[in-house]
Amino acid sequence: MISVIVDTKEKQPWTFDNDTQNISTKSHKLKTGDYSIEGLENILCIERKKSVAEFAQNITQARFENELIRMEQYKYRFIILEFDLRHIDDFPANLPLKVRQKIKITSSYIMRRISEIQIHNQIDVIPCSNRTYAEFVATNIIKRVYEQSNKI
Repeated sequence: MISVIVDTKEKQPWTFDNDTQNISTKSHKLKTGDYSIEGLENILCIERKKSVAEFAQNITQARFENELIRMEQYKYRFIILEFDLRHIDDFPANLPLKVRQKIKITSSYIMRRISEIQIHNQIDVIPCSNRTYAEFVATNIIKRVYEQSNKI
């Protein structure tokens, strides 16, 4: 049984189909990221971003930059986006006019930051089309890291 650690700050955590996936979850504070595996917290870090707006806000903050630096210490590090690249391309046009007028971040800047995170921080950024697919991707990563760690 794989025990996934969900950071206590996660308001609507991913669910894993425990019956078919052989995965259970526990809520604990993680030093970095939102998800890891119990006993492997020092090698796996998964950060989750729910929307383009959340990601756009985060990439301008020093706190997020510090998190990226901390993530570099992990052997396996991922940012899983619950949206795909076309959602980034639509940003901020898909927001209400009042909100859109206040936003200074462009889709080009977001794409540039994704490339920088992947190249400079060597963190895999995985765009997914929705929450369900993001959970599916996270489940597969968790299983593969768990399997790999048990081979050592």
